Amino acid sequence: MVGIPDSGELQGTSLPTLLIELSRRRFDGILHLVRDRHEKSFRFQRGAPISAESNLASDTLGLQLLDAGRISRDDHHRVSTYVVERKVKEGVALLELGILEPKELFVALKEQVRARLIDCFGWPRGDYAIETQPPTAGDAQPFRADVYTLIQDGLAAHWSADRVLADLAPRMNRTAKRNRLVSRAQDRLRSDDSVIALIDSLDGTRTLWRALQNARTPLAMGAAWVLDAFGAIDYSDATTRETAPSESDEPPEIEVVLTGAGDASTEEVAVEATEAPQRGSEANETLVLEISQKYVALDDLDYYALLGVARDAEPADIKRAYLDAAKHYHPDALARARLDREIRQKAGKVFAAIGKAHSVLADPKRRKKYDASLDSDDTDMDAERLAAAETNYRKGEILMRQGNFRGALDFLRPAVELWPDDGTYQASLGWALYKATPSDPVRAREHLERAYQLEPRSAQTAYHLSMVLKALGEVAPAANLLAKAREIDPDIG
Repeated sequence: MVGIPDSGELQGTSLPTLLIELSRRRFDGILHLVRDRHEKSFRFQRGAPISAESNLASDTLGLQLLDAGRISRDDHHRVSTYVVERKVKEGVALLELGILEPKELFVALKEQVRARLIDCFGWPRGDYAIETQPPTAGDAQPFRADVYTLIQDGLAAHWSADRVLADLAPRMNRTAKRNRLVSRAQDRLRSDDSVIALIDSLDGTRTLWRALQNARTPLAMGAAWVLDAFGAIDYSDATTRETAPSESDEPPEIEVVLTGAGDASTEEVAVEATEAPQRGSEANETLVLEISQKYVALDDLDYYALLGVARDAEPADIKRAYLDAAKHYHPDALARARLDREIRQKAGKVFAAIGKAHSVLADPKRRKKYDASLDSDDTDMDAERLAAAETNYRKGEILMRQGNFRGALDFLRPAVELWPDDGTYQASLGWALYKATPSDPVRAREHLERAYQLEPRSAQTAYHLSMVLKALGEVAPAANLLAKAREIDPDIG
């Protein structure tokens, strides 16, 4: 296919980008997605997905309906038995057993395609392959999933605002104006007040960054990505102000004071803002964009990249880079810039990371040790394992909050396997095992006890473990743990 290779990694070509290209080419064939042992295949017709296959047990139609409360546990058991005995698909079983009407099954099958694909938006990594095939016989048009809403929903469910902003960053400082394609897109996008406000803001009088200030919901951020990707926004260079700059356009004067006894590893920085006037709005936009871009990339940057210096940088270069960064990101330096709380928090995290980088690189011994770690495959593998574990855990937590404990197990188990010494991962897996259908309190106890050993001051872990012990008939130990949980947090339970 033109535009994207027929196979590759999702880290290089994101899933929404793939879907955009398949839609543009009116692709007929199959999109294969693989992550670890998880495999999903989606058949496309004229650029839209019409069916899906998955090797995940949690992706079956019966479990989807059970988790949504559309069928009972007894119904699910009957369907599973019927499928095995008659060797038919779940949809056939649901109809022949009279559990669903044809119209209800149609809706469920269409939702299954959408749900399976949206779930893949949350994959931190994976591979894809595109297999062109002629259209299948029959009319699959009723099952076609609208790519606009599918991408918007996937981004809203699994992409942070920072990740969306990172994709839109190259156009942030350009004037944005909606074109004739917006009306077509607007009819197909899910809408809320924030989506409407965003589209109204794309009037050609402000930059994309200014317009995005109205995108205050995940749906609106998803809509912004979709509108940009489908070419519904025209961009032009922002108009430069011709009036003479006023005092309000000047940035605050920053004084950086180094204190300490000459030990670079313990050096502290105090950044003081004078009573100089505040930055102008255009300067603020640039500053906010810089902070957001740096924040999004924090996990991918080593200490040298954080400071913007080469691996062989001299100590003086490292100190100079640190002082320059302090002028941009230190909370005191931003105090008068009228930035919102979220941006100030991001700036604080960026500056904390920069401070840690400087403390290591400014100390010769620590720098030598750090350089050795960069060249160590084991360290890189540990970092990758931890990142993968954290991503799986976050996905599992989202599913748990939605009440989908069975689906959460597919992510919490890998998180614990990758990083077993994290009490939070162990506790979440234990609780999901207890709450899933069917419940497994014995294995839940093992993980919750391990979590309690790792984090004995976690009131929630103690409380959950007490509930599991109570379910196993161990009343006295359960009561003791409940008392300990309430000592730590009187409001628990």
